[in-house]
Amino acid sequence: MTKASASRVARRRRGRPKSSIELDPQRFEVACWWAFQEMGCSPFDAARRALLAVKGGPITLEDIEGIRVLASAKIQLPQPFDPLDPDKGLRRLSAKAKRAGPEEWLVHSAGLIQGLITFIVSNNMTGICVAYDALIRLGWGPVIMGLAQRIETALKSNLPPADLNKLSPAVRRLLAGLRPEQKSEGPI
Repeated sequence: MTKASASRVARRRRGRPKSSIELDPQRFEVACWWAFQEMGCSPFDAARRALLAVKGGPITLEDIEGIRVLASAKIQLPQPFDPLDPDKGLRRLSAKAKRAGPEEWLVHSAGLIQGLITFIVSNNMTGICVAYDALIRLGWGPVIMGLAQRIETALKSNLPPADLNKLSPAVRRLLAGLRPEQKSEGPI
C-alpha cells in the first residue's frame, strides 16, 4: 500500500475553502461581534451592536417629556432580508463570527475595540488615543468616521418629542414612576 502525497490529500478535503478574515466584506462586523461577545453580550445582542456600529442608519434622538432622551437607529440587516424571519441576518452574522478562526487581524481588532470602549467609559484619553491609532492602522478609519458622523448629525438636531405610543408598556410604567409628582393646592 502506498501513501498518498500531501498535495493529493489536500485536494481530497471537503467543505468551504478557508479564506482570510481580512478579505471578508463583513470583517468589521465580525470583529465588533467578537469584542461585544467578550464584554458579556449574548450572540444576538452582539450582532445587533456590531451592525449598529458598522452599518447602522441615522441615529435619532427624541425627548421623553423632559425626563429622558430616547436614542434610536435603524439597523440595516445583511441581505437578503427575509420579512418572514427578520432575525435571519443576525443569526448569519453570529454563525459567521463563531466560525471565524482567531486570526491576528481579528484578535487585534476585537481587543482594540474592547479597549477603546473601556477607555471611553473610564475617560482615559491616553488609552483612547492609543486604541484609536492602532485601529486606524488596521483599516478601521472609514468605519470609525462613519459612526462619528452619524453621532454628530444626531447631536446637531433639535429634540422632537417622542411618540409614547411606540414605547413598550414596561417603559411607559417606568416613565410614570420618574415623572415629578404634582403637588395639589389644597387648604392649608
